[in-house]
Amino acid sequence: MRKNIERIIGLTLCMGMLAGCAQTPESSLVRQKGSKALDSYKEADNNVDMVESDSSADQTNTSQSTGTADSITAIDDSTDNTSAARTTIRDLLNAPETYKSQVTDDTAKLVVNTDASVEIPDVEKISAISVTPAEITQDLLDRITDAFFSDAKIYTADSYYVQTKDEIKQKIDELKEDVANGNLDPNNYGTNDNGNLVYDIYGDIEYWEGQYESAPETKNLVEGRPTVGVQIYSDNGEVMGDNEFTGVAQLDDGSEYYYRTSSWGAYPLEVRLNKIAKKGGLEVPSDATWIDYSSNCSYEKPTEESIGISLDDAKKLVQEKVDAIGLGDMIQCGWNYAIQTSIGTDDTPSYLGGGYVIYYSRTINGVPLTYTMDAGGALEDMDSTMETWAYENLYFYVNADGIDSVSYSNPYTIGETKTENLSLLPFSEIMNIYEKMMIVTNADNLSYENSRVYNIDRIVLGYARIYEPSTDAHTGLLVPVWDFFGSRKIDSEYDGETYSDTTDYPTWSFLTINAVDGSIIDRSLGY
Repeated sequence: MRKNIERIIGLTLCMGMLAGCAQTPESSLVRQKGSKALDSYKEADNNVDMVESDSSADQTNTSQSTGTADSITAIDDSTDNTSAARTTIRDLLNAPETYKSQVTDDTAKLVVNTDASVEIPDVEKISAISVTPAEITQDLLDRITDAFFSDAKIYTADSYYVQTKDEIKQKIDELKEDVANGNLDPNNYGTNDNGNLVYDIYGDIEYWEGQYESAPETKNLVEGRPTVGVQIYSDNGEVMGDNEFTGVAQLDDGSEYYYRTSSWGAYPLEVRLNKIAKKGGLEVPSDATWIDYSSNCSYEKPTEESIGISLDDAKKLVQEKVDAIGLGDMIQCGWNYAIQTSIGTDDTPSYLGGGYVIYYSRTINGVPLTYTMDAGGALEDMDSTMETWAYENLYFYVNADGIDSVSYSNPYTIGETKTENLSLLPFSEIMNIYEKMMIVTNADNLSYENSRVYNIDRIVLGYARIYEPSTDAHTGLLVPVWDFFGSRKIDSEYDGETYSDTTDYPTWSFLTINAVDGSIIDRSLGY
């Protein structure tokens, strides 16, 4: 019971945090977002002057940051060099290598500790670039299929999962045996609020007896593969998805993968691969799921020895697939340990093993798209009918048995450059916004928490895709943003007991600030 309460508390806290960030409070920091913000994206005519005029502001902050003096010295020394001096974005923004500060709210219940590396691309300029969803072609689907299953037999899910008369009869006999033994709840689903069994075993027997009548004597496996334009329809004839394929791939080593491609809702393309049988044919539980490891996990942190494959070998394994698909512009940008679990019938997670999750992101002109765990494409409220667009995503889960799971979605087509050399806000101004908004966006959560402490250890400048779905859900803009990564610890009370929750996923950005105009970007919404 306590574990269930902890889960509920954790979900409530997480939802509260997301709700607190969904709306930018009324303040001087509120600025236009989406395509309307283009007017503020000006060419940087004289960024060097900006550094010189802003240097006094950075000098006053040396008690909070380290490396600032070295950055200024580096710029001054470069003027003595007779060769062509190279002025990078870090120089132009007067940004240090590391930054350190602490801010609290008036109650001291909220604390934001920052002791972070400042990661900035080694480039001289950053552009604003148009981006659209890539066209989903047969060539793309074929390259994905062949990269993983060139030597495999791929069968349609309908033909693979169909149950024969013998299989259904066995199921019916087992259920009738449970009834004869007085076991009316073989799956331990329990009772509802009225004390009645959740599971209706008699209704289930009646269902399977109906299925038996139309079931085939033997399976007739039908080969297939993803094809552009194949649609899936709802019961009332509405198109629910495009480029639709669901199948099972059988490899020569005995392993099997569930394979699905589709285009639906916020996803111009979604590709999912999940291993359902290991090498040799050992089945993987149907409800097996991967979670990225965090210190709040109830299982021990995996190690290379416990996983059974080195990180380097895992990276090589997935890179081979990326190369085979032809995704040369997608680059490994991070990784984390991962845990695979299975819930089973009694709602008690069981540990299946450890592995790695390896993330990919594209880099444009030396500037990467910063990878975060937000999928994007969310709606502002549940009643919204707005069309949305999720982010481009590519990541792999790998264990000792090889690649276990793959997710690839929404490839981008990079369009024209809207602003060649963006004028960015000085680093000191970004830090002022960050410190103010970490307090403002978390204020509401403190009404039901004893304390909330952030420890930010990475400050990253990179691209994010923003868009304005209310006017155009198929055109976005790549703009430079600052993201703040680290950990968050929450202490709260429930029913007289104290609970503590720590979140330290390396890809969870706690705040995203537009580097051009200082506006706050909601990663889940994309604007």
